[in-house]
Amino acid sequence: MKEEQLIKDLIKQGESEQLAFEESVRKDEIAKVLCSFLNGKGGRVLVGVNVNNEPGHIANADKVIEQLKVYLLSVLVPEAPITISVETIEGKDLILIKVYGGSKQPYLFDGSIYYRQSDKTVKATSQQISELIHGRQKSELHWERQPALGVDLADLDQKLILSVIHESRDNHRGNFEGNDVIDFLSNYGLYQNGSFTNACVVLFAKTPVKFLPQVRVRLTEYGEGKTDKGLLRDEVFEGNLFAIKDKLERYIENLGVRSVFDKNQWKRIDFKFPPKALQEGVINALMHRDYSSHSSSVAISIYPDRFVISNSGHLPSGWKTTDLKKDHRSVPNNPDIAHMVFLKGLIDKLGRGTIKVVELCRNEGLKDPEWKHNIDGIALTFNGPKALAAKKDTAKSDGVNDGVNDGVNDGVNRLIDDGVNDGLIDGVSDGVRVEIIKIVELIMAKEGANALDIATKRGKSKPTIERYLRTAKEVGIIEFKGAPKTGGYFLTKKMQSKVK
Repeated sequence: MKEEQLIKDLIKQGESEQLAFEESVRKDEIAKVLCSFLNGKGGRVLVGVNVNNEPGHIANADKVIEQLKVYLLSVLVPEAPITISVETIEGKDLILIKVYGGSKQPYLFDGSIYYRQSDKTVKATSQQISELIHGRQKSELHWERQPALGVDLADLDQKLILSVIHESRDNHRGNFEGNDVIDFLSNYGLYQNGSFTNACVVLFAKTPVKFLPQVRVRLTEYGEGKTDKGLLRDEVFEGNLFAIKDKLERYIENLGVRSVFDKNQWKRIDFKFPPKALQEGVINALMHRDYSSHSSSVAISIYPDRFVISNSGHLPSGWKTTDLKKDHRSVPNNPDIAHMVFLKGLIDKLGRGTIKVVELCRNEGLKDPEWKHNIDGIALTFNGPKALAAKKDTAKSDGVNDGVNDGVNDGVNRLIDDGVNDGLIDGVSDGVRVEIIKIVELIMAKEGANALDIATKRGKSKPTIERYLRTAKEVGIIEFKGAPKTGGYFLTKKMQSKVK
């Protein structure tokens, strides 16, 4: 969806529990509303919309948002990530401010705690304040906040920590003053009661596997299939989150143009996975994986026509993978880790989340990426070209396996070519080759199938199928066994050896 259409839709929705309008830049009112969103499920403030839900215009909007960033970071306590952007609709500049539900509730503005009730911002009741405090106490028992035993300051990459301090200021995402590493870590809950936390080790340790072996990431690249013979690379990355991210980013940048041979179209297709989409997938996996278990993992598997990122994290309760393709709020599994990534500026650098990932893939002519969620975690698959995927989808709708087995493809085509060269048959069209491949798969699924069985499955007439069977039989792909009325077709030993 285009950004202008998104803004039009927001205005059409009207104010709600997670959406507020301001006609002009009233900093105090904006801060009050954002405070209420932080104490709830998050939300957006659209500045430049009047009481009649009509868009106005914010003059010098780019300059205004820089001033707003500095102001909001100084008045909202504790500090929270805030995204501010200029959005244009019908030639008019509006300002869109977005926050997620805070991980350090309750949040205060001007000494008060605010809450959102329907489309109104009000001061929180004593009961609401109690619930927020209880929720924060529970979050502070989270795995991230537990002490990492045996970790000293010398075990941390202090230059990396200083770079986050400086970049957070440059990005107007943090209000921490000074350059004291311990003070900085304490400010964000990464150093408590004289101990560095697990999250601190994941983010900043020089050699985190000494303390948390589960931080490793495995990358495997395959040639033509998931076999030892087709294995091109198998590497385990060790290091803190930022070090691993840098290594994977360099790998992604060197992927370049890839090629796959589409046997259905008999041509080679060149394509490129969008680097920013892959980077977004990688940083999400590193941020949201379940670090609390020693068996947790992130695995990256690269095939000729797809790129798969798997991690041991899980979707929030009640979420479906389809929600990731829609506008949604962020609910990080590891809020301390996610906030450091935010301060360093990586999230904006990589785009606007899962929706942007889908857009980037479509722009490259690729099939939409797919998220799958099961008991082991989440897997994100970046697929190859749409042209190739469309052929596979057609095969699936025809009642055969999703994608043609490589062995079947190769075996059928080699035996047909041999038959043509030996003069057993005349030249065979691509369409006939595809039909014979599909027939072979049906016979593999049901040995001894007769012509009528195959014709019914393929939705074609029996005489048509018999012509394909005759060709396949002449070149040694299939053979008929049994009595004429009760027998059926089987793969020849020659064809079976090709499939294996």
